[in-house]
Amino acid sequence: MSRRLAAIVIAFFIGGCSGGEEAPKGDPEERIVAYLKENARPGEAVFITDLYNNVFTAREEQEALDRITAAFFKIPATAARIYTDTGRIPSLQELSDLFQFRIPGEIDILLKIMEYDPRMPRLLERDPATGEITSIDVDRIASEARFRRPLENSN
Repeated sequence: MSRRLAAIVIAFFIGGCSGGEEAPKGDPEERIVAYLKENARPGEAVFITDLYNNVFTAREEQEALDRITAAFFKIPATAARIYTDTGRIPSLQELSDLFQFRIPGEIDILLKIMEYDPRMPRLLERDPATGEITSIDVDRIASEARFRRPLENSN
C-alpha cells in the first residue's frame, strides 16, 4: 500500500467514522490541519474533492473543510489588499486573526500548499526561515479570477 493511500485510510478511520461507531474526538478543523501538515508535499497538489469525499466524510469535518477552502482562496487577495491599502505586508499572525484561524500553524500550512501545488501561480514569496510573507504580486493576484475577488470587493 502506498504511503499516501495508507495515510488516507488511517485518516478515514480516525476522522471519518460513521455508522454506529463512536464519533472521533477532537476538533474537526484540528484534524484537517494535522492531516494537511502530515500529507502536503512539495510538488504535489492537494485535491479538495479527495479530502471531502475520501478523508473527511463527517458533516462537521466537511463544514470545517468548506471554511478552510473558502479562506484559502481569499488569502492572496486579502494580503494584497492590506499591502495596497497600508503599504505594508501583513504578518502571518495578522492573516490568522483576520481569517479566525485558531489552530497553530494553520495559515502556514495553507501557504505551503499554495507553494507546493504545481498548478498554483506564484502569488506570494516567503522568508524560508520565518515563513513570513516577503513580497506580494498584486498584479498577478488581480489577474487570477479565483483569487482576486476580495481585492475587487475592496474598491
